[in-house]
Amino acid sequence: MRVRRVGSVTCGILMIFFGILFMVHMFYPPLSLGVIMKLWPLILISLGGEMVASNIRQGEGGDEILKYDKGAILLVLLLACFAVGMGVLEYCMEYYAQYGVVYF
Repeated sequence: MRVRRVGSVTCGILMIFFGILFMVHMFYPPLSLGVIMKLWPLILISLGGEMVASNIRQGEGGDEILKYDKGAILLVLLLACFAVGMGVLEYCMEYYAQYGVVYF
C-alpha cells in the first residue's frame, strides 16, 4: 500500500506564490500588503481542492492510504496569519503616517 500525504503539494505551491507576492511588493510598492492579505482564502481553497482531488483519486485506485500532513497544514495556516499580520501592520503604518497618531 502506498501512503500519500495530503497538504504537502498545497503547502509548497502556496509558499512559492506568497513568497513571490511579498517579493513583488518589495520592488513594486503599489502592490500593497493589504491586497496580499485579501488573498488568504486561496489558502483554504487550494488545501480543500487538494483534499478533494486526493479522495477522488483514492476511490479509483483503492490501494492508497491518505494521511494529512499536519506539519504542512500548520505551515500554511501560519503563512496565512503572517500575511494578515503584515497587512494589519502596513495599515497601521499608513494610518500613523497620515494622521500622526495611533489609538490602541
